[in-house]
Amino acid sequence: MSGAANGHRPLTGAQVLLLTPFDEDGEIDERSLAALLEYVIGAGIDGVVGGGTTGECFTLSVDEQARLMTLIAEQVRGRVPLTFGIGNSATSVSIELARHAQELGADCVMLQPPYYFQHAPEAIDAHFLAVANAVDIPLMVYDGGAGIELSVERVRSLHERAANIRYVKMSIPDPAKVGAMRVGAPAVEPLAGDELMMLMGMRHGAIGSTVGWGNVDPEAIAGIHRAFEAGDLAGARRLQLGKVVPAVGVCITAKNAYIRCYKEILAAKGVIASSTTRLPLTPLDEIRRDEVLSVMRELSVL
Repeated sequence: MSGAANGHRPLTGAQVLLLTPFDEDGEIDERSLAALLEYVIGAGIDGVVGGGTTGECFTLSVDEQARLMTLIAEQVRGRVPLTFGIGNSATSVSIELARHAQELGADCVMLQPPYYFQHAPEAIDAHFLAVANAVDIPLMVYDGGAGIELSVERVRSLHERAANIRYVKMSIPDPAKVGAMRVGAPAVEPLAGDELMMLMGMRHGAIGSTVGWGNVDPEAIAGIHRAFEAGDLAGARRLQLGKVVPAVGVCITAKNAYIRCYKEILAAKGVIASSTTRLPLTPLDEIRRDEVLSVMRELSVL
């Protein structure tokens, strides 16, 4: 059953993994959140994924996550498909957040494997299935979340046991696996989850992408999709290799610093008021911050 057929809009094209702006006191900055949403939607992004890892869900209380979801839904107002990340190591919390997403009219929820303690395959499958069975909306499972790979056979099996497991975010650095997923689990549609390989993922059959760079340069990410959809592979490649790859590359040279890098750029652009992240994410040192912003100027991102 397609997303359109059961009342949920299908996820295609550029789905941006939304950052969560904080003010200098570390509280959710509602004004900057609204400005960021207008910025990405206005630039042609096809959908929003709020509250995921890129949105620092791991630093938010459950009440804050639920409030963030409400704020995003109220700002988006149905203009683009809306997905919410509901990842938590406690299955009961993921179920609570999934039900809240459904109440808000979300088109999908995204769930990574439990990222702490229990990594046994049967436990991860039970986690996915319990959440899927608790709601009616589509579920996107995360291949590579918490560093855990999901085999094609396993994704197919999950869908066979819960038909609303409809999407898979693929962040494993193996674009050819997208093609294998299309053949081996045809009812579960893959989305490319890595900025550096998203075009290759699309060439192998990904129906869209779920990447964080769409916060910073949504025109480039949307442009790659528009060019690819129009059959202009050379144009898509120019944007991917000429702009996105070098820009993202400078932001991911230090593990887990990319969120702060993206926020520093957005603050410099004036989209959000502050680059604040919550611990355990720490500020960039001055040399790294200068390097990131200098490269963005060279690439005309700033």
